[in-house]
Amino acid sequence: ANWKGGDGKVGHKFTCAAYKRVGEDMTIIFGEDKDVARQDILSKVRFYAFPYAVHRSSIVGRGFLFVQSDSSLAVMSLPTPILSNGRKYPRLRAVILHWLTMKEYDSEVCMDDFELASVRSELKSAVDTYDKNNEVPVLMRFRCGHVAVGVAPLTPDFKLCKILGKEYYSSGEGSGALQLNIDDTI
Repeated sequence: ANWKGGDGKVGHKFTCAAYKRVGEDMTIIFGEDKDVARQDILSKVRFYAFPYAVHRSSIVGRGFLFVQSDSSLAVMSLPTPILSNGRKYPRLRAVILHWLTMKEYDSEVCMDDFELASVRSELKSAVDTYDKNNEVPVLMRFRCGHVAVGVAPLTPDFKLCKILGKEYYSSGEGSGALQLNIDDTI
């Protein structure tokens, strides 16, 4: 990797903390580092994910944004698709988004996945108590087995998310799952 100059997009000062967090073995150990990694991922997709969430919630009601990836949390949190060994990540880094109600979660997700069923009470609490004008409940799941529930601040704000959601997804494009390629949104 060209650490001094970056790859033309991102320089060393920007990437150093992320690579330190994942280490040579590409795993994130500490809870605080996992929090930062999840925030980094959401910040990369927020201008598409949160309008999607606001749009879908206006159609199907209260629920949560289900963010999944077939890559690990460590890989997805890196600012570029270059692994800590300097090699390019061989697959597309992407997240799949769904807006699910708790009823859909119970009937479709929990039936097939006991790991996701284990966070049900925390998720239900987040869905029941979030402020739809300022927050989005989020369930994240990664290939490495990392699962997390949280409530993210709505960025951009609700009014802009509503406008963008209609513009992006009113044609029916956002009626099911939405795939966002991380490296296309940088």
